[in-house]
Amino acid sequence: MLKNYWIRISLLWLKTGRRTTLLVTLFFIVASNLFAQVPGFSKPRFIPKGPYQFDTADVNKSVILSKETANLLDKEIDASTYVLGPGDIVTISIWTTESQHQQIAVTPEGKLIIPRAGIISVKGLTLDSAQKLITMEAQKVYRNAKIDVSLSALRRFKVFVLGAVSVPSVVPATGADRVFDALERAGGILDTGSVRKITIVREGASQPVNVDLERYISYGDNSGNPLLLSGDRIVVPFRSHKSTVGIYGEVVKEREFEYLESDSVSTLIRLVGGFLPTARTDSVRLVRLSGDGSRLQETILDLTDWTENLNSSMVLPGDFPLEVGDRIYVRSRSNWNVKHDAVISGEVRFPGRYPLIPNVTKLTDLIEAAGGFTDKASLEDAVILRTSEMNLLDKEFERLRLMPPSEMSVNELQYYKVKSREVKGVISVDFVDVFVRDKLGNNPTLRDGDSINVPERNNYVNVTGSVRNPGRVVYKEGLAFLDYVRLAGGYGFRADQSATLVVKPKGDQFPASSENYKMEPGDNILVLDTPETRFIDVFTKVLTITAQIVTIVGVVLAVVRLK
Repeated sequence: MLKNYWIRISLLWLKTGRRTTLLVTLFFIVASNLFAQVPGFSKPRFIPKGPYQFDTADVNKSVILSKETANLLDKEIDASTYVLGPGDIVTISIWTTESQHQQIAVTPEGKLIIPRAGIISVKGLTLDSAQKLITMEAQKVYRNAKIDVSLSALRRFKVFVLGAVSVPSVVPATGADRVFDALERAGGILDTGSVRKITIVREGASQPVNVDLERYISYGDNSGNPLLLSGDRIVVPFRSHKSTVGIYGEVVKEREFEYLESDSVSTLIRLVGGFLPTARTDSVRLVRLSGDGSRLQETILDLTDWTENLNSSMVLPGDFPLEVGDRIYVRSRSNWNVKHDAVISGEVRFPGRYPLIPNVTKLTDLIEAAGGFTDKASLEDAVILRTSEMNLLDKEFERLRLMPPSEMSVNELQYYKVKSREVKGVISVDFVDVFVRDKLGNNPTLRDGDSINVPERNNYVNVTGSVRNPGRVVYKEGLAFLDYVRLAGGYGFRADQSATLVVKPKGDQFPASSENYKMEPGDNILVLDTPETRFIDVFTKVLTITAQIVTIVGVVLAVVRLK
């Protein structure tokens, strides 16, 4: 290519003789070569390597899994089920005066050629049966010898996996492999594939072997996951969404399954893992749609005796065969093992959460369980809060909350004020009456979620508002509200002495001058300020009254003149 470039340049030089043209041409050649080397500027032609170049069907994964699991065993070989075949290697150990060990492979015809003992056919025999036959034949030659027969190497053979699998293919297998192993090496069953209607087409068998792999997946039943033989063809059909049965309610996992003619009630219950502890097994409902679809047929089954035997292979009493479309419903036991408790906090010996029986356990029972009150407990201020009632909706209050006070009637405004101060969920109980005076007439039963709080005794009276030194004053028996005001420095400059209030810890309010209360620890004395009077407010009020008087006088004069 470079030679052709130089020929062109020479001809151009001869024709034009211009140095400038030569330089431009050289620049073009160099630039073309550089751009051709830039990634992405010149792309190589894509040549596909085959249908499996991209691992869109998990081919590589299945190949890796096949290599990793081909020689792994889930447990020791079961001599009673393992069938010998071509390629298996058997070790025959003979102990006489001299021990000898012979490794012999099963021939393609299914025979073992044993030195001195001859040829023995093991075709179709299990390892257990073959061991007995070999021992018997060898002892004819090696008298009084101890003979042991063992399987030293597993044969490898082909298995065909077809149908609704990720990668229909030929996979390697051994005599210890099962259907599940072969399906794994073929990438697994598709979402639309059947798990219960898999078949194995076996050479020499008159009928295919039916495989219900769901039994193995659900509870490890190997009868649903049979061993493989050389040349087996595993066929996974597509699943039918119309031929199903289902189970719902108090079982480990609610599910629908493909229907098999051998299905019964016990089949489905075992497949879903059994009953939950909450299940009511004495009245399991089996619902069947009539042939024309016009009515439901319901059968009530008592399966109480099944719980202990579900994990066994025994036939359960009262088992019931299923038909396509059947549905099983397992009801729950009402209020089974529902946990109820209440919380007690504050001045008790052992605060915390305690179990209770709703509407049976009383307040005194719970306090006793908590060890009783401490010396610091203030029974006067103890409360029970029913959390289940805290969120109850008061529609009247919600309606008034959206209204301005000026539009409320007198009764509505009073209702709104009272409800605004209300603490929702508080149960009215006098702890002093119940625990000191033994008046048990109001000893309430408790409910789930109740909360009891016993605060520490407050030995102070709180004086706030328009006083000289607001704060807490130590309570002394017999002192009146004025005494506590004096101890707080006396009334302030703008105090309205007639508007002093005494507020109890539970929210009750009394005018200080009232005789309907008694000063107690924890009381709050609130001294209000004298309302501030502005000139404009007084002037406006006087002007309004004067205008009203003038109006009335004018009306009276007008009436007198008419007469």
